[in-house]
Amino acid sequence: MSNLITRSDSAPVLDTARSQQDGLNTVQLANQATGQAGEINPRELWRSLRRRKRLVLVTAVAVFFLTAASTAYERLFRPVYLGGFDLLISEPVSDGRGGGAGAQGAGSGTQFEQLALNTTLSDLPTLIEVLKSPMLLEPIARGLGESAGSLASSITIVPGGGKQNAAPGVLKITITERDRNRGQRKLDALAQGYLSYSLNQRQKRLAEGLRFLDRQEPTLQGKTAEIQAELAQFRRTHNLLEPKEEGLALKQEITAMKQEGRGLETERSRLLAARRAILGGTISARGFQEAIGAAGGGGFSFAGTGQGQLEELARLDQKIAETRSRYAADAPMLLGLAARRRALLPLLRHDQLQAVDAALSSNGNRIATANAQQASLNAQFLRQPALIKVYEGLQQKLQIAQDNLAGLIKARENFQLEIAQRTEPWTVIAQPSIEPTPYKPSVPSNLALGVILGLVAGAGAGLLRDRLDHVFHSPSEVADDLQQPLLGHIPHVPFFEGMREDKRFLLEELDRSVDESGETGISDYQRFFYQEAFRNLFTSLRFLNSGQPLRSLALTSSLPAEGKSLVNILLAKTLCEMGQRVLLVDADLRKPQLHHRLGVNNLTGLSNLLAESDLHWQDVIQPVAGYEGWSVLTAGRQPPDPARLLSSLRMHSLVSELTNCGAFDLILYDTPPVLGLADASLVAEHLDGLMLLVSLDHVDRGLPMESIKRLRSSGAPLLGLVTNSIHKEKTSNSSYGYGYGYSHGRYGYGYGDYGYGAYDPRTTYSYYQGGDTAAKRPKIGRIRQWHQNLMRWLDA
Repeated sequence: MSNLITRSDSAPVLDTARSQQDGLNTVQLANQATGQAGEINPRELWRSLRRRKRLVLVTAVAVFFLTAASTAYERLFRPVYLGGFDLLISEPVSDGRGGGAGAQGAGSGTQFEQLALNTTLSDLPTLIEVLKSPMLLEPIARGLGESAGSLASSITIVPGGGKQNAAPGVLKITITERDRNRGQRKLDALAQGYLSYSLNQRQKRLAEGLRFLDRQEPTLQGKTAEIQAELAQFRRTHNLLEPKEEGLALKQEITAMKQEGRGLETERSRLLAARRAILGGTISARGFQEAIGAAGGGGFSFAGTGQGQLEELARLDQKIAETRSRYAADAPMLLGLAARRRALLPLLRHDQLQAVDAALSSNGNRIATANAQQASLNAQFLRQPALIKVYEGLQQKLQIAQDNLAGLIKARENFQLEIAQRTEPWTVIAQPSIEPTPYKPSVPSNLALGVILGLVAGAGAGLLRDRLDHVFHSPSEVADDLQQPLLGHIPHVPFFEGMREDKRFLLEELDRSVDESGETGISDYQRFFYQEAFRNLFTSLRFLNSGQPLRSLALTSSLPAEGKSLVNILLAKTLCEMGQRVLLVDADLRKPQLHHRLGVNNLTGLSNLLAESDLHWQDVIQPVAGYEGWSVLTAGRQPPDPARLLSSLRMHSLVSELTNCGAFDLILYDTPPVLGLADASLVAEHLDGLMLLVSLDHVDRGLPMESIKRLRSSGAPLLGLVTNSIHKEKTSNSSYGYGYGYSHGRYGYGYGDYGYGAYDPRTTYSYYQGGDTAAKRPKIGRIRQWHQNLMRWLDA
């Protein structure tokens, strides 16, 4: 263990570097805690606004009254009036361009008029830009004595008369003007200027359109004549007038030929049936005559011998029928008639076959002729669709050309009539007028805006002030925010300023009063002030555990330079003066301070006790000179790993031995800060309790809460909070309980935050010191004091 001490003695540079690195780690972790505390939290924002409620309220009221005052001034001395008129830019019934039922070619005439006037599209945004352009407004502005730019900036033009779902043929023109009379003149000039512009533009377009139509007429006439010549040539080439009508005639002829062919086929069928009957001997004379008669109707005649034989056969058949009715079948007369009939039949069959064959031949020739004629007609008919298509195409071209020419002529006549007219195409349907009451500023809107801006500005000012001044200002804020018991408050004592930087603290200065010789010392008021604060702290500690008194306590802070070492020393001194046996242990092995403040050596101390087993605590403890019952255990040489020593079993046994030895009524441990280091938690594990020091107007609000979370996570017994005013206090009284004062050798008391004759230590101390009165202060000092009082009131 002695080698460890020797190594520390031989490597001071390494120890210093390690100490600096520990300090950097502490600052970095503290910054991380501050960043976590600064995250957006609605609850924290609300608490910030509540803390700065006076600033929020004052800012909101100020902004509201500024808005109201500005509105009243503008309303009374710089009002803005609104005026306008409605302009109809299209005909409400008809556009006058062939929209109704007109003669043939009216639509073509409308197209030519639109093309000539270049009005095929209705572009309201473009028209509005033209109406606000310098080209149009320059003559009007010159007459009003202002620039076209200022005139355009005061004009607002919206389509539809400014109403929802209104017709786009109406424009609503409005202006804003501070002078009502000038505004009326401006509206009248605008209305007249817009009407004149519409008339000039109409005349200009009509003249240009008329010239355009005159240039187009020869072209259309030539096109019409060319198509008419092409149609005449087509008729001569194909020898027809109307291809469609001639095609219908061909269709009728083809139908007739088909019917004739079907009749010839029927006649041929009958002739073939008659020939078969003749060959079979089944046809009678009457049947043959009917068959020949039908064939004869088709152009065949049966005469000569065959006809006489046929008639003879018919007479024989009649006689045989009559004789059979009167005589028997074997009568000689009947048999003779039958013999004559049988002799006549072969001759008759031969003649009949010749007649039928001649009829069949004639029928075949007629069928062939009919088929040939039908084929010829079909060929002619198939050529007709192509001719009809070409013919109709030429007719359509001719019709279009004629319609265009007729439309051009009609449009030209319309243009000539309209040029002769001087009526304005636009109409003012709502006369120019200025509203009698101001348009701006709007009192309800501005007041509502003032309320909104006031709330936003108040909240912004409050949050900004809280962010820039994100510290605790009073012990009551600490208790309310951290929700921990407040054990005591250490007031600001000017005598202790600069102790840490100068590394001085001579105890005899605390016992020496300021005399007329100017020797360094502390005033009676300051001594009384801090002594009462520490007596109250000791009282609070005694009441924490009435059954078993607290024997070992540690005091820590969130960050360095919060005054924990000085508070430990003053608490130990006060308790010593009260007759308590106090041991002050410097457990800050990284940056020990107690030996500087008490003026003792630091050759051996706590680190030596933890590192060397043969060393006893009685050999290391040093008495504080001039204070009976007050001892101190310094930190000793700086070890390479303080956390390892503080968490060792040797540390636990040492704390137990010091607590149970009976030589001390109270043992106070001075520890490093909580954030960034585990030393304070390691020491507090073996003690009866731990106090967290919170410096007012110095440490960020989020750091003590982060320290409490880390102490709870480590299991350290946190007893409560102690607040410390390391700067001059802004509040005029103490936090809780009684506040005591001393003036002109007399002690007095009054209640703290609860009024009832609250005591103001700054006023008493200033009087005691014989300070300047308000009448003697310079003017700049009074202004600074007034500003400080205002900010103090706003932050309260």
